[in-house]
Amino acid sequence: MSSNLKVVLAASEVTPLAQTGGLAEVAGSLPLAFAELGVRCEVIMPGYPSALGRPDVVDAGIDIAVGSGPDAAVGRLYRGKLSAEVPVWLIRCDEYFARDGLYEAGGVDYPDNHRRFAFFSKAAVTALDRLGDSPPDIVLANDWQTGLMMPYLLEKGPGAPKGVFVIHNQGFLGLAPPEARDVIGLPDAYYGVDGLEYFGLLSYLKAGIVYSRTLVTVSPTYAKEIQTPEFGHGLDGLLREHSFKLHGILNGVDYKVWNPEADPNLPFKYNGSDLEGKRRCREAFMRSAGLEDEPGCPLFVMVSRLTAQKGISLVVESAQDMIDGFGSRLAILGTGDPWFQAQLSELAAANPGRMWLKLDFSASLSHLMMAAADYVLVPSTYEPCGLSQLYALRYGALPVVRSIGGLNDTVRDFAGMSPDGRWDTGFKFGAFNRNAFLRAVRRATALYRQDEGRMFSAMCGNNMLEDFSWRTSALSYYSLFLNIVKSA
Repeated sequence: MSSNLKVVLAASEVTPLAQTGGLAEVAGSLPLAFAELGVRCEVIMPGYPSALGRPDVVDAGIDIAVGSGPDAAVGRLYRGKLSAEVPVWLIRCDEYFARDGLYEAGGVDYPDNHRRFAFFSKAAVTALDRLGDSPPDIVLANDWQTGLMMPYLLEKGPGAPKGVFVIHNQGFLGLAPPEARDVIGLPDAYYGVDGLEYFGLLSYLKAGIVYSRTLVTVSPTYAKEIQTPEFGHGLDGLLREHSFKLHGILNGVDYKVWNPEADPNLPFKYNGSDLEGKRRCREAFMRSAGLEDEPGCPLFVMVSRLTAQKGISLVVESAQDMIDGFGSRLAILGTGDPWFQAQLSELAAANPGRMWLKLDFSASLSHLMMAAADYVLVPSTYEPCGLSQLYALRYGALPVVRSIGGLNDTVRDFAGMSPDGRWDTGFKFGAFNRNAFLRAVRRATALYRQDEGRMFSAMCGNNMLEDFSWRTSALSYYSLFLNIVKSA
């Protein structure tokens, strides 16, 4: 497949240059999948010090001036690469981006985030004509940090690239005070209730929703959920109004990075036909974590931000029942809300040899824990797509998930083998409460002990055959892009 189509993907974080979460993994992987389809794709992001310090990032010698008066600022373009086919452009402005964190410090958001990402959106749109050998046909902007790119593109006039906006998490609204109108710099018509206004504030996410040509979110179920009061965060009516342009496209997994047959983070390699390496990875992790490994005691793993959205409250409420009542072992890796960290620390201290906790983020350790896991917990309050359950499948673990968003779209609740010959892949629960969660854990534990674990092992091996590669997602985006260009 080849194409003259050119896409610029804009994001506030991109793996491997800068990352706080799943957005960066999407922004770093999807362009590579586009390139494999023959789509010319370039990436633009803020110039954080960690990214500018990479040896392959060089000064492009181009200044980008935006704004006027006290809000005037100048960015400098730098150029790097995600691959030989995918360049990445970085907008350096030390006033806004030379900081310790991408969005916050010490758990507190930077108070000028609205200024920082208004600048980035303006500068990125201004720079489009200077990236590579031609302007793009499509700008694919991601989450609230790039939401203002959509109205800025409209202000460029009829010949501007078409804007596609991706909602990765509806819960992050990108709010700014009313006086930010001077910073944003759009004509008055943009600030009404049908535009950026959000209960007396301004929302950059809403700007992306209203002024994009096409709107995408990261799973089919989440596309429906955000049109409801429960998951819409006050924008459900707006999403219903714009549902004609809303599409749900699942995120994917980079199987070059997440591949237990070749993963450098694993002491033993394995595949779906031979799980011996997985068993040995489990033994190695349990030993290093000081966990008691006894017959019939499954290992439940959670690798996550420790926040309310990720359902940590259910784990805190249920951990002792899982350990005492079901004989489970529990291992958790992540950082987040201090209250949850304290609660989990108390539980780990009270259960030596049965619960392990590391309040940190480690990419290499997360890979090993996926390989060691019998079950991976993803009990989120809401989950636009989710990646942990996809990693679990590829590493031969069974996800235990709440049946919402992308979790619902990617996990088949256990009932054996379906009529089409496919094994179910995990365990789901619906209501967000301790009893529903523990019923799913009980079912999972029973399967682990059933028939000496033969069915459990068969499911683990079959889970590794599930395909959630980025190529499938990229083809869906590509089809959208072609329809936009043809209808222009």
